[in-house]
Amino acid sequence: MKRSFYDGIIRDLKDQGFRLTKVRMAIIEELDRAKKPLSAGELIGLLKKRGLGPHKTSVYREIAFMLEQEIINRLSFGERQDRFELAALEHHHHAICKVCGEIEDIACSEGIRQIEEMLGKQKFKVSGHLIEFFGLCTSCQQSS
Repeated sequence: MKRSFYDGIIRDLKDQGFRLTKVRMAIIEELDRAKKPLSAGELIGLLKKRGLGPHKTSVYREIAFMLEQEIINRLSFGERQDRFELAALEHHHHAICKVCGEIEDIACSEGIRQIEEMLGKQKFKVSGHLIEFFGLCTSCQQSS
């Protein structure tokens, strides 16, 4: 079962004196529940299902705020849109299906450690990395 980060993020925002609007809290909750990174459009759709009708500008403003506060990470998978996920999630990478767009979280820390060690031996100090894998999911492989 996925660990919930919602309460901790809300508590931190409150402790820092930030407003806790319904839209802000709902976006954090939806990202916490999500099994994959979400686009702004997907977030807007989920908020509408909750009975919130935020203006698109409000959602983008909240995303900008959360990026600035390092609550969320921006991910680009070569689509026309960015996707977002909570920064509190354990570091991981993604496998993206080029046909249906399905996104799966993957952990590959052992191989990454080896690459970082190799770079360290070359006197290169790694401050971060992004690795995304593109291909076909099981369903799309079977249907092609």
